[in-house]
Amino acid sequence: RARRAAMNKFDKELLLAIEALLQNYRRFVKDGEGTPDEENLVYGLRCLVNLANMVLRDVPIFGVETWHVISKEATIPRAGEMLLRLKDYKGNPMPPYPFIMALYNNGFTAQLDTILILSALRKFPDDSRIKQISLNVSARSLRDPEFVKVVMARLEALELRKNPEIKVIFEIHESTAHLSMSKQVLKLFREVGCAFAIDDVGLSMNDVMRLGEFDGIADYIKIDRSCVCADADASNSLGAAVSYIKTMLPDSILVAEGVKSAAHAWEIQQAFPDIHYVQGLYLPERRKPFQAEFHNASIAHRALNSVSGAVCGVEAGARSHLL
Repeated sequence: RARRAAMNKFDKELLLAIEALLQNYRRFVKDGEGTPDEENLVYGLRCLVNLANMVLRDVPIFGVETWHVISKEATIPRAGEMLLRLKDYKGNPMPPYPFIMALYNNGFTAQLDTILILSALRKFPDDSRIKQISLNVSARSLRDPEFVKVVMARLEALELRKNPEIKVIFEIHESTAHLSMSKQVLKLFREVGCAFAIDDVGLSMNDVMRLGEFDGIADYIKIDRSCVCADADASNSLGAAVSYIKTMLPDSILVAEGVKSAAHAWEIQQAFPDIHYVQGLYLPERRKPFQAEFHNASIAHRALNSVSGAVCGVEAGARSHLL
């Protein structure tokens, strides 16, 4: 416990990683002056500086998007995805996606992922609301020796195996069929208690090939919002996605992303019992309010069916009387 407290107060590995990335990326930005990509590179530098300042001031750099439970089969009741939420010195939000891509597209993927993972794990699991966290990581980083060494050491310090209630899930994104994973590296992560999810899975050709690559690796499959919100008769419908995923990876646990409301979640639960969790920007962050809305959606649906049944009964009686 004393070691953890000292690490939280003065995280040397995290500070060194930030300093190294700042130095390397600053030189890269300078070399990019006058090029078409200069604006994107400068934005990446601005965000990186603000990220460093937020870490130094101990300001949270993540928001949490809850994995809401919709199935009795769910085994991790307090999971949440940690999503980057940067702010400038005035407290104004800075869109994270162009920042991340500015670094990813220019060879700094593993360095940025190292900083984000160390930041996320820094105080975990001290937040009692979140006992199971999912963290985005590129498949490229899981092939980087320095990333593996630094992150593995931090995971070992958490001693996840000693507390089954605690879980760290890596959501693997930016993966393609040719970017094969090292089974030995993934085994090492599993041995320290880490689980894996495949992020943003749809029915594109790349997604189909990704599923084949991650056979035996993925504990969770996160179904992309494009499928979750598609029409039932669309080629990329949720039904088509669930059917294909369960055929390819029958033991995987499904999470639906981009769910619009608790009522939408209830409809998904009724139609697709293989989906254990839902996630969405517009769902309540807290679990109790979601469960209350989910329960109300169930009551409303039963009441509607009851009224519809009564109306049908009256109409049938009327027709019988007329006959």
